[in-house]
Amino acid sequence: MGRTVISEISVRTRLISFGTSGYEVGLILGQSSEKEDYLVHLARTPPPRIKNVIEETSINSLGDTNRDSCKKCFKSIQDIPESWLADHANDITRMLPGGMCIVGIFVAGPNDILDNNINVHKFKLILAAIRRNLSLNKYLCGNNQQYFILTYNSTTQRYICKMVDDIKNDTLKPVDIKFRAQGIPWLELETAVNLDRMFCIDADKKPESLKEQLQDILEDVSNMIDSALIVIAGKIRSPDETTEMIVAHEDDKKRLEVDLYIHCLKSSSTDVNIKPSSESMWLVGQLVSKTFVTSKTNIGEATRAIKQDIVRSLASRLEMHWDSLIEEENGSPEENITLHEPPRRILIYLRKSRITLSSYLFPGEEPQESLISLQELLDVDAEDLDIQNEIEHHAESIDAYQYSTPTIPVNTEKTENRLTSIHIAGLGVTIFIIVAAIIFHHMY
Repeated sequence: MGRTVISEISVRTRLISFGTSGYEVGLILGQSSEKEDYLVHLARTPPPRIKNVIEETSINSLGDTNRDSCKKCFKSIQDIPESWLADHANDITRMLPGGMCIVGIFVAGPNDILDNNINVHKFKLILAAIRRNLSLNKYLCGNNQQYFILTYNSTTQRYICKMVDDIKNDTLKPVDIKFRAQGIPWLELETAVNLDRMFCIDADKKPESLKEQLQDILEDVSNMIDSALIVIAGKIRSPDETTEMIVAHEDDKKRLEVDLYIHCLKSSSTDVNIKPSSESMWLVGQLVSKTFVTSKTNIGEATRAIKQDIVRSLASRLEMHWDSLIEEENGSPEENITLHEPPRRILIYLRKSRITLSSYLFPGEEPQESLISLQELLDVDAEDLDIQNEIEHHAESIDAYQYSTPTIPVNTEKTENRLTSIHIAGLGVTIFIIVAAIIFHHMY
């Protein structure tokens, strides 16, 4: 018995519009669970972006004509570059909520594509490139255990879906794909995690770049989140319990509140262990998370999705931040603080789905500026996107925080950004994450 894949009729409508002028290829966004798999969106893969050209294009002038110019039809399956899809998968994975990933690829064209073993081998190469690229940053939580290949023959108007659970094996397993007129009943899981941690850099440790220091912090936070206790709708749940069982006793059938509790180290010792450090990095603030599951999802799967979302979001913005740095900012002897601001998170609703995807804005950028890359990466028109902008804000100027004690506001709304003053003394690097807006301070 093959796997069952569930999708919506709007995805099928989208699929059968492809492949009329050649072969078109792209990524399948979705969610895999123990019992079923869900296909959420099909995004055709664009050619590599030409820097400083698309960015300078006026948003108002970016109509269907310009977006169509980013599409690429191939005369042959063998002409498809694996690297295009691998890079596209990395960019898209940053945008996905926890629990969702690239579940496969689709190809549309004028012939039955899977009848040719050479084509099948090509698809395996593409999937291998995607997996290899996503494995470079394990904190993106991007790799799936199996992948789907969805093909559409635009001549016969026939589509076929197969599953690959071993890229090294040429065997394709049958898949029962169902396109439903009724939308998938997604359940939202909302939470926020408060962080207040100091990371000291050992004075005897070999000097590291900012990127290496941030990767160390990311590893520490990831381990902390991985060991956290998840409480859903006010109760500790059994891993085998389904979300359907919880929702049955709740007034809100579409949304559940989630709390995370971080384990504290137990120690009866009163001794103070003093270690010399050359720098310190301070992480403080609140990270907001929204994930989506179905009623058949068990608590074990839901818990993994929540933790994935938090770690993936932090990893995405840190990666984008260090990639944006032209050179290491070591500061001058007169400076005791250097400010770094990675991008903040905004949520984008696909209007034909209840799922929200994430985009990230650097300081000074407006939500409308992200529409260009969103249209390109998601392969949608601007009117199909609904941006939820006010979930996070960039932190304010560092100048106001140098002379008093840092505290995290209590009983604040998730969508608010309340930052108190911060006093910094000594030598170090401080990171402040305020409502998931991140600030880095170097102190010398």
